[in-house]
This record gives sequence, C-alpha cells and structure tokens, in this order.
Amino acid sequence: YGPVCDNAGGIAEMCELHPSVREKTDALDAAGNTTAAIGKGFAIGSACLVGLALFGAFVTRLNDTGAKVTVDLLDPLTFAGLLVGSMLPYWFSAMTMKSVGKAANEMVIEIKRQFDANPNLLIPNHPDRPDYDTCIKISTDASLQEMIAPGALVMLSPVLCGVCFGTRCVTGLLAGAIASSVQMAISSSNTGGAWDNAKKYISKGAMDAVIGEEEPETVDNTGKVQTKKSQIFKAAVTGDTVGDPLKDTSGPALNILMKLMAIISVVFAPLFLAIKDGDGLLGFVVHDKDVAAAHDAVVAATRRLAQVPVASPAGGGELVAMAFGLVVGVGGVLAVQRATAPPRAKAAKPALVCRAAKVEGTPVEPRLLAHTASLA
Repeated sequence: YGPVCDNAGGIAEMCELHPSVREKTDALDAAGNTTAAIGKGFAIGSACLVGLALFGAFVTRLNDTGAKVTVDLLDPLTFAGLLVGSMLPYWFSAMTMKSVGKAANEMVIEIKRQFDANPNLLIPNHPDRPDYDTCIKISTDASLQEMIAPGALVMLSPVLCGVCFGTRCVTGLLAGAIASSVQMAISSSNTGGAWDNAKKYISKGAMDAVIGEEEPETVDNTGKVQTKKSQIFKAAVTGDTVGDPLKDTSGPALNILMKLMAIISVVFAPLFLAIKDGDGLLGFVVHDKDVAAAHDAVVAATRRLAQVPVASPAGGGELVAMAFGLVVGVGGVLAVQRATAPPRAKAAKPALVCRAAKVEGTPVEPRLLAHTASLA
C-alpha cells in the first residue's frame, strides 16, 4: 500500500496534474508509511523468533555432540561476545546508510552531467530523451557492490568469533546481535516513517503560522508563506533524506542480520567444536590449569574483600575481557580527541552544490570524479 501511494504521488507530480491530486496522494502516502511501519513490526517480530529458535538450535547441536554448553553471561568470553554482538547492528546500519548516500551522490552528478551536455532536456515536451540506462546502472551497481562489505560483516563475524574464541563467545555474540537488532530495527522503521510524515505535514502548510512568525522573510507581498523556502522545511527535508534509507534499507536488512548470523553459527558448529574442544584458538594460547589457578586466587581475594559469593567462570576468558576493555578505552580516547579537535573550515555551500556550480577549490571525491570522467 505504501509504495503504491508514493509512486502515485510521483507520477501525479511528473504529469503536472492539479495540486489537489498531489495533496491527496500525500495524505495516502502518510497513511501508507504508518501501515508499512506496522507491517515491518510483524516482520521484525518474526525475525526475532526465528533468530531465537536458531540460537537454541545452535546450543542444542553443541550439546548433542557431547559438549556441555550453557549460556552464562557471567562468563567473560560470553560477556565479551555479548558486547560485540550488540555493536554489530549499528555498524551494519551505518554501512548501508552510507552506501545509499554514495549512490545518491553519483546519481545527482550524472543527472547534472546530462543536463549540461544536452540543455534540451530542460525544455518541456522536447523530443530529446534523457539517458535513463546510465542512471539505472548506477543504482543497480551500487546495490550489489555496496552490500559486499555489510554481507561479509554479518557472515564472517560468527565464524571468526567461533574459530578464535570458541563457542562460548559465539553464544554471547548471537544473544547481543538479536537483542540489539530488534531494538534498532523497530527504531529505524518508526523513526524513518515519522520523519517522512513530518515533511509532508510541513509541506502542506500545517506550520505556516509558525514559519511566518519565525522567518518573516519567507512571507511574500500577498501575505502567503513560501513554505519550501523556509529553514524549517529544509530541516524536515534533511530528516526525510536520512529517514528514507533508515526505514527502507537499514531497518529491513537487520531482519536478515538476526537470522543469517544464527544459521551460519548452526552450520559451522562442528568446526567450532573441532578446535580445542570448543575453546577456539585461544585455548592453545591460554592453558586452563594456569588460568584456573590464577582465577581461584582472584576469587579468594574478592571474597575476602567483598564477602560475597562470586561465580567461577568456566574457562580462561579474562585475557579476552582485558583486551576488549583496552580496545574500548583506546577508542574512547580517540573519540574524545576527535570531539575536542578544532572544527575544520567548511564551505559556504554544500560540497555537492559547489561541484554542480563548478566552484573552484572545492574538493571532489576521486571515485566520483573518475566515474563522471568515464561517462563524459
């Protein structure tokens, strides 16, 4: 329902129909965004249940081979995997949204090139037609090439985790990925639809009174507010630009992330168990006896200080937890340095606008420049 109404509005605008037609399609599209969010909610719930079932199948398959595997969040390896798994959906979403932005920039530059090469395209009802094939090629190539890195992230994460750190880390990875993906997918779906509807709400004049009061320069001589020239509307368009890939790309793709990571873990479970009885390559580096003795000493000292019972982890994951904490600490230091660094000089206009206007001195991304030169 939602895509049909959205396309109907685009066709009505391209055919230059009466503005009332566009208003009706916008209202239907706003309702379609709501129904789409509801439908995506069912899909997210289904993906969560499937991922949970596959997670249980992974643990069951490990136990069927004779290994006694339990999911213990107090185990340092499991908890380290839980933290990593919780971060993966955010990394995955950032990669997919960045890919959409790159493809959109390439599309705009190609359209600008066609207009510069053939000004007749701007004349209504002119027999010259645009080169649609090139634009379609940009979109389809980006949809395939830009998904290589996110797909590799999803498929290789459980394999590397199981091979290097063992089955306990994989159980934490799956638990964190499922819990974080559900929250991220629901948030992406609802947020993207809300931003899209907010733009439609402002564009139909619902906030003209506020715009006229806050931005008097948008009011013309007849007293009518030029809504689309206001900063409020431009901010809404920016939100919609982010919201569209959020609700149409990143959100639905997280459903696949939950299921694909779990099914890969089930398939590679025998491989994980074949490496040091499920302890991974870490088991060859960290010896259980030495770690157990050191762990018992730490537990004894902790009990004397805190006078509370401390659960004993099942293996040698303290080094992993320490290394993970070191990585997080270094990342925090770098983030603080980045935040406190002096701001870089910014152009008076956006970079894409400067490139389109051929402003000298504006940096052009080498990949886009090479693509534009090859098309020319």
